[in-house]
Amino acid sequence: MLKFLAVIDYETFGDDYLKVAERVADRAEMIWFRAKALTAAETFRKAEKMRRLLPHAFLILSERPDIAVAAGFDGVQLNERSLSPETVEEVFPELVTGYSAHSLEEIEQIQADFFTLSPIFMTDKPYEVNPIGALDVTDTGKKVYALGGITVSSLTLLNDKGYYGYAGIGIIKGMI
Repeated sequence: MLKFLAVIDYETFGDDYLKVAERVADRAEMIWFRAKALTAAETFRKAEKMRRLLPHAFLILSERPDIAVAAGFDGVQLNERSLSPETVEEVFPELVTGYSAHSLEEIEQIQADFFTLSPIFMTDKPYEVNPIGALDVTDTGKKVYALGGITVSSLTLLNDKGYYGYAGIGIIKGMI
């Protein structure tokens, strides 16, 4: 059974982010709080509220290991523009590291505790999206979550392709 990584994107859910996180917490293995447009102080305050609301949830924060630790989060989701997973593991060994990959090569080259691979399917973005399809990730030997355009009906396309789970924002809208 595929595990669910709920992506609570502040730009998508706005001030309802806590209500949304609470509604999906019992179904998600992890909750990723993504707040790209907020200042560090705003991100910290909102992350701290999420931790207080969901004391037993496994929470990860985008890109900011310092804020993740300060807010009591369990991990951080990194990417090509952030600190490397190796640096984070050295400076913040208490954090689990995730990495947002866009190819199998990235997954093979980078060491992290888990990966999101995207975009798997077409998804509505304000920029051009080039889906990579439900690639087989079995040979990577790594914990990979499919991300991008994931729907309840497309989950079956991930079966037998080595995915540990699936992640998404849009799929949450169908749950709440």
